[in-house]
Amino acid sequence: MAVKINSLSKEEIREIGDAFADFEYDENECGMSYFCKDKQAVSDYICAYVEMAIKEHVLYSTSDAHEAYIVFKRSGMNMSLSSAAGLLGTIPGKLDKDHTIDVMKGIRHAGKSYGQILAKLKIPHVYVGMVAVTEKYQGQGFMRKLLDIAYEEGRKHGLPVVLDTDAELKKAKYEHVGMKCVTTQHLTNGVELYGMVYEPDNIPKEWKSERVLEDMRILSAKNKNVWDRFANVYTGFVTGTPGNKRSYEAMYKRIRKVVKDKEVLEIATGPGVIAKEVASEAKKMIATDYAEKMLAVARRGIVPDNLELEYADAHDLKYDDNRFDVVIISNALHIVPDPEKVLSEIRRVLRPDGILIAPNFVHEGGNSISNVFSKALSAAGIVFEAKWDMDGYLKFLDENGFEVKRSKQLPSTIPLVYTECVPKDNSEILISG
Repeated sequence: MAVKINSLSKEEIREIGDAFADFEYDENECGMSYFCKDKQAVSDYICAYVEMAIKEHVLYSTSDAHEAYIVFKRSGMNMSLSSAAGLLGTIPGKLDKDHTIDVMKGIRHAGKSYGQILAKLKIPHVYVGMVAVTEKYQGQGFMRKLLDIAYEEGRKHGLPVVLDTDAELKKAKYEHVGMKCVTTQHLTNGVELYGMVYEPDNIPKEWKSERVLEDMRILSAKNKNVWDRFANVYTGFVTGTPGNKRSYEAMYKRIRKVVKDKEVLEIATGPGVIAKEVASEAKKMIATDYAEKMLAVARRGIVPDNLELEYADAHDLKYDDNRFDVVIISNALHIVPDPEKVLSEIRRVLRPDGILIAPNFVHEGGNSISNVFSKALSAAGIVFEAKWDMDGYLKFLDENGFEVKRSKQLPSTIPLVYTECVPKDNSEILISG
């Protein structure tokens, strides 16, 4: 049973600090004690940390007997400025200056901790800041009981539980009670930081450490194409102005009706702007893109359970004939090298009674704002292979085997025409709504 700690005596706080400071590292390790002048300095810092945790209401114990203590919080819960200042104020005088400078140099090359990676990818999690079993109760299974408190929080909210530890023996103990080591930061000789994680069964597949680490690798790698470069800012571009936002919200509302209980494919999903908004209405949805970084960004945050994000080339789709009830391709036909080939592939994978949803930017000669944005995008490396006006775009769809059943121009920075089409040889199909 978890007990939230609202107050402790000075003696109880010191007991926690001493228990932490008395850990015996292997001869080749020195852990966080490397930063401090001596064990007393380690204990003093931990005491200050515990006082901060009490003030912030994030300190828990295994029972009213106070056998062991754990500090944890959900990501996004920031420490108050007064607590942060109080904790920082305890540091001067406790650090070994030369050792601290040595470690700070190492941090530049050590990579990110797993908690930092999750924060970078905007993945919510439970962060454990301290685990301490008092001397009297060590070796009696209280570490498992402590971690179970944090694990329960993770299971309750479907979140990974992470902590950092600084010794091989500690790492082994955490592994014994259900965690796994997913990152290792080498700070300097004898000072390693091991990133540990517990992953409840109910966390989204996109938040599993294997996928998270792969996405981080992709996002950190050299850009392969212009769309990799724009992966992190694309969402802001298409929905970042009030007009664009209203247009996209109108599209979401309409698309949800069309895809309800259907098998859906989206081509050129980018960071999943549309897919993540409409997939919950579909029976199943696969959203694809040619840029790996776009897919890595799409996997951030909440991804509906029935949405799969996959790599695919729009010119050569890997899916069987007549596979999907609905295919969506938004703002892509004007930038792909061979839009006719893309539409041919869409016809192949779309069922005979299927629907193509193909919103697309169009150009108007008198729209100065549109022209400015088009030139800016071209300067950034995004080339419009086709520059249709609305009539030209609808004609293009018609000439490539699709009858437009619904079209509407929506206001946005660059004018946007929303279209719903059916294969021409099944033009008797009615689209309801």
